[in-house]
Amino acid sequence: MYIIFDEQIIDSDEIKDLIEKNSDFKVEKDMCKATKREDVLAYLLTLDVDLIKKEIEEEYDLQDMEMDDLFEEYMQMAEEKAIELEEIMPMYSIMNTISYKWDMSENKIKTIIAIAHTDLGVLKLSDVVKRLLSETD
Repeated sequence: MYIIFDEQIIDSDEIKDLIEKNSDFKVEKDMCKATKREDVLAYLLTLDVDLIKKEIEEEYDLQDMEMDDLFEEYMQMAEEKAIELEEIMPMYSIMNTISYKWDMSENKIKTIIAIAHTDLGVLKLSDVVKRLLSETD
């Protein structure tokens, strides 16, 4: 899908490839159409828990952690890694991410990411992410 980004047109597949080549995330689904906007890129990303588990083990003893605390730590770590993607996004872009699910059957963290030009504004982009979150599993 093609997205209007300021005065240029961006192919969502190009950004998908950028994400997969420059991070540990896998793009599970292109959600650009689900945004119901022509100026927002959105994806459902997955991150293997084993990749972030190693980093958490450096700081915490996982044997002593409650399941709720571990869940929160995984969500926070996945969001931090998603925010790092801002470095590879087009110039003048803003992002909003939310990690929302630990899929234990696949052992992956699911994260929604939305990217837009700064002209859209952080509040509108936040609303888009909330709407996308309500449409996911």
